[in-house]
Formats: sequence, C-alpha cells, structure tokens
Amino acid sequence: MKKILVPVDFSDHTETVCKFALEIAKKAGGEIRLFHAYFDYVIIASSSFPYSVDTSEMFNQEMMVKIREEAKTDLQKLEDKLVNDLSNQNIRNVRVVYTLTGGIPEDEILNTAETYDPDIIVMGTRGKGNKDILTGKVTSKVVKNAKCRILTVPINAKYSGFENMLYATNLANEDEKDLRRLFELLITYRPIIHCVHINIDNGKFADEEQMNSLKAYFEDEINEGRLIFKVIDNVDFLEGINTYVNDNQIDIISVVHHRKGFLKRLFTKDHTRELLFHSDIPLYIFPGNQE
Repeated sequence: MKKILVPVDFSDHTETVCKFALEIAKKAGGEIRLFHAYFDYVIIASSSFPYSVDTSEMFNQEMMVKIREEAKTDLQKLEDKLVNDLSNQNIRNVRVVYTLTGGIPEDEILNTAETYDPDIIVMGTRGKGNKDILTGKVTSKVVKNAKCRILTVPINAKYSGFENMLYATNLANEDEKDLRRLFELLITYRPIIHCVHINIDNGKFADEEQMNSLKAYFEDEINEGRLIFKVIDNVDFLEGINTYVNDNQIDIISVVHHRKGFLKRLFTKDHTRELLFHSDIPLYIFPGNQE
C-alpha cells in the first residue's frame, strides 16, 4: 500500500491510529499523509449540534489564524515524531507528509481522498463505552462515501499484527468474488481468514448449505490452512461476532463495501455500524468487485 491517508484530531487516540498506519507502511514502503481539518467558521456555543453555524457573523480572522497555526504546529510535531520513530527502527522506505485544511472534517477527508487517491484511509473511531458524537459522524460519512479501502481503529485497539482476520458475511452472492479480492489485497500479510456468518433467524440448515457451497470454491486455501468457514447461531449479531473474536484471537474484522447503499445492503440490520462503534477490534472495509 503505497499511499496511506491518516486523518488525525490530536487526541490521545491519534497515537494508536498512527501506530497502525506505520505498521502498514513498513510492509511495502510508501507515503503516510497525515491530515487534519480545523473549523474555519464561527460555532454557536449554545447549540447542541456541533455543526450549527451563524452565517451572519463575520469571521474573526485573528482567531482563525491562531487556530490554523496551532493545528500546523501540532501536525509538524506529529510528523517529526513519526519520522523519528521510523529512523530509530532504521526504516528508510516510508515518507511522512501532512495536509492541513479548514472546513468540516468528514467533507475535507473525502475531498482530499478524491484528489490524493490513497490506497487506504486509516482513521480512528470510538470503541466500547465512548460517546464521541463528532467522531461517529465523521467516520460514518467517510465509510459510506470513500472509494478506497478503509481501516477504522477503535480507541482501545492494540496492534498485534494481522495474522487472524474475520470476514463477516451475510452469505450474499458476491462472497466468492469478494473473498478472492480480499486475498489479493492482503498478499503481503497472508493472514488466516475466518469466514463467519452469524445465524440470527434460526435458519442454520439453509445457512450451512450456502456456506458449504461457498467452501467448494476455496479448496486450495482451506487445505493450506488459510481459510476457515463457520456458521454461528446467535440471535445477537454483535455478541456472536465478539464471542468468536475472543475465542479465536482475531486481530481484525473485514467487511466488503458494495457501492450501492452499503450500510443498508451489507447486513439487514446495519451490523456494520454496530461493528464500527461497539467493538474494540479494527475494522477493514474494502471495495468489492464492481463488475
């Protein structure tokens, strides 16, 4: 992955997000582009919604200059830290740069992704028990609209490699192509992929039949120990996923991003959103076959 876009907000979570980005970049070299968007408009302090603005007020130019300069200083400090980390590890094939803009964070991330054309966006999201409304709004919009791969990193996530990946499936017709695509995308990691379906409607027999049909396409990968198939009975999707994650030392959860109505199509009860905001395991979202 040669171009990695890393939106940051300078919170305590930023260090964790950058750790994942560095580890990805070290695999094959390339560029990490740190990104930050600062608010460049007046916010109504009494508003309960963070994006309410008073368009009738004049911008306070002095305040905006100060906000921009502070953000620039923070970005430069973060860039220097990552460069030093790479130097201390004798890593010479990774470049770190930054982009600073003003505007609404999620819109600016998408605009930058459109022009920069990254191979992957690595960004933070809240995990269990965290209630950051802004982070949830930003991540949701980026996930729904970005055209590239995305790795969302919960605040409590710990980097431990990508040896075991869970591919969450609803047993759709695209699974064969999507799993092939996933193997291609992860060729430098060669993880064991656990293809897991959570049966929430007591239709296990039909689900097992569909899973067995899917397994027939991946005989070589199964024999190599690189692919495991499992149907799990649990009326609570998230509980079923979390139990499997804990029992099998899963490092990362993967789902496919089908362009048309992703968050509505992928799982019937919007389970991708559950995984985004109620799990402490990183979520790898990749584009499906667009044919």
